[in-house]
Amino acid sequence: MSPSGNSRFGILGNPENRRVRDYVQTLIDLGQPEPLCFAYEDLLQNARPLPVDLLRIDSPGENEQVARLLIARGGGPSQARLGHGEVAYLKEYHRGYRDFLETLSVPALNPPEDILTMFDKWACHELFVRAGLPRPRSRLASAELLQQPQGRLFLKPLHGSSASGVCALRWSGRRRQLIAPIEVAEGRLYNTLRVRSYHDETIDFILERLLPQGMIAEDWIPKLDLPGGSTDLRVLVIAGRARHTVVRQSRSPMTNLHLGNRRGHLDEVAEYLPAAQALAERAAACFPQSLYAGVDILLDVKGRPLVGEINAFGDLLPNLLHEGETAYQAIIRQVPERPAQIRAS
Repeated sequence: MSPSGNSRFGILGNPENRRVRDYVQTLIDLGQPEPLCFAYEDLLQNARPLPVDLLRIDSPGENEQVARLLIARGGGPSQARLGHGEVAYLKEYHRGYRDFLETLSVPALNPPEDILTMFDKWACHELFVRAGLPRPRSRLASAELLQQPQGRLFLKPLHGSSASGVCALRWSGRRRQLIAPIEVAEGRLYNTLRVRSYHDETIDFILERLLPQGMIAEDWIPKLDLPGGSTDLRVLVIAGRARHTVVRQSRSPMTNLHLGNRRGHLDEVAEYLPAAQALAERAAACFPQSLYAGVDILLDVKGRPLVGEINAFGDLLPNLLHEGETAYQAIIRQVPERPAQIRAS
């Protein structure tokens, strides 16, 4: 979709990914011209100007060759040996992606500078605090921080997503527990769909590999406990308005739905929704040039909302309707109403 029927619209992503496929199909279903599709892998190897007037920048994830190219661009090995789901080279990956996005010079639904800030958990934390938004207390993680007599923290890679490398750590004296969707195999860390609990020296092994990559230490806030489990929300904000909202419930500290957690019902959190959605709108308003963003809202034990994270690619919400529209339909139909706000970075 573009502000003018004569404008050329493009999508940057991994063409084999359902994000790109579903968005293109939605455009076609709405009677819009099929967009030009640009592959990260191609552009990383053959840089060139993009012949479009407006661009949707989608996630570079779930493509191992793209990951290798970004890692190399960010100062890592030219052909990083990455196993499927391996957690490694996070700093190099982010540097490479930042360098790549900074070469783009066409107007975008979500501009590169916003995407890069949303990808930086510490930068987002500081931005939200300056805006006066309630957030769990956070600081940059360090080995020294973990030397305190006791603590209860979420440790999150500065530039990760989808719970990759996220650890819930609590300790008191010599007793420690680390809960994470991480598997250790042959001296490497791998993302897994199973959330594991560690109590032994494996904790040191995991942290020795993750902390040098850069992590944020966030107070582990006990969440609202409902019959379906601990509860938080993913709120998709489009053009400043909270739209599609997902209730996520889990018996573990990680509520991400891809980990097999429960998708709850909105009526279960009806009394907390207005405040939570209003806070999501305030968080998205910190990025006024971006058309949409997925905002994770934590609910404390009393149901009070706090901003968890914001995701530039948080609109993958298949089969979820709001006011009769899917997330992609809602985004596409908002583009013509905002042409003056869309600009080149």
